Amino acid sequence: MTRISLACALAALLTVTGCQALDNLTSVGSPEPVETAAATPEPARKSVGGTVAGSDAAAPPVNDDPMQFMGLQGVSVAAQLGKPDLVRRDGGVEVRQFRGKACILDLFLYPAGSDLAVKHVELRGPSLDADARRACLAEMIRERTLAG
Repeated sequence: MTRISLACALAALLTVTGCQALDNLTSVGSPEPVETAAATPEPARKSVGGTVAGSDAAAPPVNDDPMQFMGLQGVSVAAQLGKPDLVRRDGGVEVRQFRGKACILDLFLYPAGSDLAVKHVELRGPSLDADARRACLAEMIRERTLAG
């Protein structure tokens, strides 16, 4: 008899907990937006040069995610970033290095069909945090896009 009582109490607890969890959900198509912590505005990232990435009125917004280059063919990399500052070849692998004012972007291209494709990306800088490196990459992309 105690097993049955325990099972009933557990079922009742799960039912109450489940109903409370359902109260916190909004239905699909609900006209009212659900506020989350991610909805709060993110503080602007500053680059080393002091400009704010994405909010400078004179600077066009750019994708500052270094992973955007993953899978790109060598020709597409050249079209987006221009001529690299350094090219190193090791067997069939090619490393293209692009230098910014405070960061370095290394793209590792491996054979893919008749061309090379980016299979590894590194964005680095001396003692810079991830936000500062991404701001530096945004600045580098803007400069290379405007230059050519």
